[in-house]
Amino acid sequence: PCVRHEREAYLDIAGPNVRARIDLREEPDSHGPRGGEPRVSMLFIDSSHERDAVMAAFGAWRDALEPGAAVAFHDYDHADYPGVREAIIALGLSGQQSGGLFVWRAP
Repeated sequence: PCVRHEREAYLDIAGPNVRARIDLREEPDSHGPRGGEPRVSMLFIDSSHERDAVMAAFGAWRDALEPGAAVAFHDYDHADYPGVREAIIALGLSGQQSGGLFVWRAP
């Protein structure tokens, strides 16, 4: 993971109420939730773009998702990152593509 210098400017756009609910991690997405954390209602996966890494990230978080939670996978269908699409196919997820994202909802 890397922290980009423009991150704070983007978070400011969200406003203080939304920003208070956003938890950005500076650790690998495959670490999953920390013990005792509440369930997740929205998860954004922007992994290394390799098939196995995307699958590991999703697997690490899957049990922490609230019913109906949205999971957005970044760089879906990007020509340079075929691993994202490959992972979604291998996981058997059905969802919706929106721009460069694939969004799946937990049952």
